[in-house]
Amino acid sequence: MEKKCSLGHKVCAFLSILALGVSLAAYLGQKESAVKPVDSTFDEKVKNVVIDVMRQNPQLLMDAMGEGIAKKREDAIKQLSKDVAEQKTEISEQSMKFGESGSKNVMLCFFDPLCKHCIDFQKSMIKIVRAKKDVNFRLIPVAVLGDDSITLAKVYLAVYDKSAEKAIAFIEKITATDGEMDKAAIEKALKDVGLDPKKIQETMPDVDKKLAANGAIAEKLKIPVVPAVFFIRGSESTMIQATGVDQLLAVIDGKKLENEEAE
Repeated sequence: MEKKCSLGHKVCAFLSILALGVSLAAYLGQKESAVKPVDSTFDEKVKNVVIDVMRQNPQLLMDAMGEGIAKKREDAIKQLSKDVAEQKTEISEQSMKFGESGSKNVMLCFFDPLCKHCIDFQKSMIKIVRAKKDVNFRLIPVAVLGDDSITLAKVYLAVYDKSAEKAIAFIEKITATDGEMDKAAIEKALKDVGLDPKKIQETMPDVDKKLAANGAIAEKLKIPVVPAVFFIRGSESTMIQATGVDQLLAVIDGKKLENEEAE
């Protein structure tokens, strides 16, 4: 709290200095107007005063800009969380669901199967689901990292259509490779969970539409990054920065994350 107040004082001080500079420039402009009409030199004086203030107090300007950027980011996250809450029914219909189906705790994630932090989230999800914690995970695979991501996201969807249980086993096999994925690795993972790669390949045209629908809703919501993780309980939705097991469990248990406490 003291940190925020301190920053607020700096911003106020900067604005006060800026106002003083503008007033001084206005005074100079009025004084000269008695001799000749005010022209573009007035704007030049204002600019010079502002530049002098910035040169003498650069940190004040940086603090003011930083607070402005942080505020815009915070507002954008709040709006996105609100939009997710309002559209949770539509999103849920498109999602792959794992864990306790009747849980009031929902962890929604837009993810690319091959991004590093997305892989971390998937690994954490598997551990939490295996531990039978009170949470339902809803995953929306999207492909933002190229052709390999598109291929794997489609396989995820195809496997989930066969069985949620086989899907989580497949994800567990794939994420164990830490993103080193090729056709042979996919086929091996499919066989390990009891699925025929050829039959999965035959369903690819059908899952094209599902992956496109996932991309459309991500675009509609303006999802800024993957993984985009939201914790939903009832009508409330909160975007969180968490991929680890302990972090996710802390959110589920209603505890603040370390980075939230430090703000």
